[in-house]
Amino acid sequence: MSVPTRGGQGAGGTGSACGAGRALLVVRGDVDEVRARLAAFVAERGWRVTDEPGEELLLERGSRGRTIVLGSLAGRAFYLSARIGTRAGEGGTLVEHRWGAGAGLVLGGTLGRARAARAHAELSQALESALREQGLLVQVRREG
Repeated sequence: MSVPTRGGQGAGGTGSACGAGRALLVVRGDVDEVRARLAAFVAERGWRVTDEPGEELLLERGSRGRTIVLGSLAGRAFYLSARIGTRAGEGGTLVEHRWGAGAGLVLGGTLGRARAARAHAELSQALESALREQGLLVQVRREG
């Protein structure tokens, strides 16, 4: 089974050496069930989750204000955001976790970008591992 992609790349692009990334997963279950699992998973890891129109979850962590003032020195309060899109697909629900190359760059410079890339990659890997352990992961493809 192949994982289809959308024509537009959204916030995450197709990946680059600058920290952009995307993980495409096929997960067993209907869209609503998978979205609920995803929201609970990321919330347990300290992310705020907002249900966005168009079958997307907006993930945020940290403090914008503290990050504006302190930049990459904000530590664990460094502000990060990402999107997880979900849609029905053949063989399950298609899940697209994406983040941009500029994530963390504007507010934290090069150190902020590295911090953001690391945090997003860790979340993506943890999500993949959890779904695999639960027997729900059908397929995965990473870009960036």
